[in-house]
Amino acid sequence: MNSSISGGTFNGPVFMGRDPRMFQDGPMAPHAPDAPPPPRMLPFGPDGFVDREAPRARLDELLAGRDGQAAPLLVLLHGTLGVGKTGLVLHWAQQRKDDFPGGVFYADMSPQGPGGAAEAAAVLESFIGVLGTPRSELPSTVEALAARFRSLTAGLPSLVVLDGVVSAGQVRPLLPGHPGSMVVLTSRFRLGAFESEEPDGRLPVRLAVPELDEEACAALFRAVAGQDVPGGEALRTVLRAAAGLPYVVRIAAARAADPMCDGVEGLAARIARENVLEALDMPRRLFDLAYEALDPDVRRGFRLLGAHPTPEFADAFLDELAPGVRGPLYAAGMLERSEPGRSRLGGVLHGHAQILAAADPESRGALPRIIDWYLRRAGAAEVSLSARWRAGPLFAEPEALAGVFADKEQALRALEADRNNLLAIAELREIGPARLCQLTEAVHAMFHARGHHSLWIRIARLALDAARRDGETGGLMLARMHFELAFALNDRGAAEDLEEALVHYGAARECARRLGHERTESSALEGLGRIAAAQGSPQAAMELYGQAQAALGALEHPRGRALLEYHQGNAASAAGLHEEAVRHLAQALRGFQSLAVPDTGNTAKTRLRYAMARLAAGRPEEAVEPLALALEVFTGPSLNRADAVLVRGDVRGALGEPEAARADWEAALGLYESLRSIRAEEARIRLAGSTPGPAVPGQGVPGQGEPQG
Repeated sequence: MNSSISGGTFNGPVFMGRDPRMFQDGPMAPHAPDAPPPPRMLPFGPDGFVDREAPRARLDELLAGRDGQAAPLLVLLHGTLGVGKTGLVLHWAQQRKDDFPGGVFYADMSPQGPGGAAEAAAVLESFIGVLGTPRSELPSTVEALAARFRSLTAGLPSLVVLDGVVSAGQVRPLLPGHPGSMVVLTSRFRLGAFESEEPDGRLPVRLAVPELDEEACAALFRAVAGQDVPGGEALRTVLRAAAGLPYVVRIAAARAADPMCDGVEGLAARIARENVLEALDMPRRLFDLAYEALDPDVRRGFRLLGAHPTPEFADAFLDELAPGVRGPLYAAGMLERSEPGRSRLGGVLHGHAQILAAADPESRGALPRIIDWYLRRAGAAEVSLSARWRAGPLFAEPEALAGVFADKEQALRALEADRNNLLAIAELREIGPARLCQLTEAVHAMFHARGHHSLWIRIARLALDAARRDGETGGLMLARMHFELAFALNDRGAAEDLEEALVHYGAARECARRLGHERTESSALEGLGRIAAAQGSPQAAMELYGQAQAALGALEHPRGRALLEYHQGNAASAAGLHEEAVRHLAQALRGFQSLAVPDTGNTAKTRLRYAMARLAAGRPEEAVEPLALALEVFTGPSLNRADAVLVRGDVRGALGEPEAARADWEAALGLYESLRSIRAEEARIRLAGSTPGPAVPGQGVPGQGEPQG
């Protein structure tokens, strides 16, 4: 470079420099600093990011639709603790940061300790600072800081990511000035205050962040722990414990990769023995902060839920256990809807609640209240669903259980939704033998109606074992639990079930006979008769039903006697003794009709069986009227109606009405198919030959499986 001066005489100072702008306002003007680059405040996103295609696509859609909007777009990602809201927004924002020439701002708004959530003033100071404003020129009030931030961001669209927002009030001062900007919030809260406090209509677009499915959890686990992680049941155990939460999956994967942990198998074994938070040795600070942010009464309710044996329950249960906490727990994102009228503690929050409950005397003492709530509810459903006799003080005053449910359908729905909770209650050591036996009596009608045999049999086995061990609960309750287990096995009906049921019916009979308890002895004999009938010995069944009648002695039990007459009629039909069948069924019909509260259901079933007996005896004309009366009761789609329509077709065929018979068989086929019943084949056989088939004594026949008590 040649720096010499030539070409004339110069007087005064000579300046040399590359930037001509330094001379714009005179030779001594200072060099103006370059404008700062747009802020890029985002932390790095998580490694091994998986899944989330749907919410990322929705964010992209919202980003593309910003043109023409009058104010910054608010987007709220909400979901339970640890579900990956932060990871999702950071991953997406890092990929889309170049779409925001005005910069990308980030602030952690979550509570950081006793001081509570982040203050808007502190966040604004950091935002304005990265935009180049000297600290000495920062305004002193939140309102002035917010105005300065809007002014500084008015030129170009920017992205503001507010992570862990606690309230809508935190967000309002942090909105940027350009209308094409986006503000993406993450929160475990639903931030309902937006709806109630925003007069200008700036409501957030809400995106729920769900738990990962098992496939995505496995991919994330391998991304963290290594691709050579074996699959199998051990990995599935770990992933189920993680409950679809990326936060937990990452910690579990890190633990499994630790040589001191014995790999996935060792981790799965720990999870099987311990609370998941303890098994994974998880940092609890995230959960503690969420808990500490709750009001004292809500914290109490959360601790009490730790005493509940499962994370899912009826709203009515929580409202009785801890009134007034359900709404705040929902608002805090710690409770979520599982189905209408039911809630659950999301993710591994139930494990956290269990840890808190273990250290809280009130929560540890709540188990008897929880057990009693389920016992009363099951008892109320049982009384609503069946008129059968049950033993124990719970049923001594059935009117005390009335009014819990509006009708049978409500009782069935409520108890079916709680079926797994009922098993969990039965497995509690604290329930004690007496209440466990009462619970077993109380779940009978619902499990019988819905066919949940596996759960039913597990509860009955627990109760029988408890009654055997407990001297005070022995005697009648021991007999009753033999009977309940036998009944459940008989109802399931596999060959090995029937063999085991024979043993328990026999034990119930002998125990009841020693105690002089006629009703239970009769019920056990009835069960033995049903097994004989199922095993193709109708005459042996008739004899056992007769013994059951005799065992009642002088006991006033009109409904039980009517049921036994009904069973004898069915057995007589199976034995080909049609006139004897008619005699027993007619007696059963009179018995059901004479009850203080007439039993319309069993009356209709008996009429159907009576019609089948008349048809089998070659007297189809005598089957017409009882069938018509039965169909007046069987109005809705059910196996009972399908059976009655099928038999009416048989009657019409026998009466020389082939077209009417075919129409009935087609109608019966439609009903069976709509109910997905294997009995549809009976209708198809008739339609294929267009001739009457045999009477159908299968599933759904009158009183099938219904005990006298």
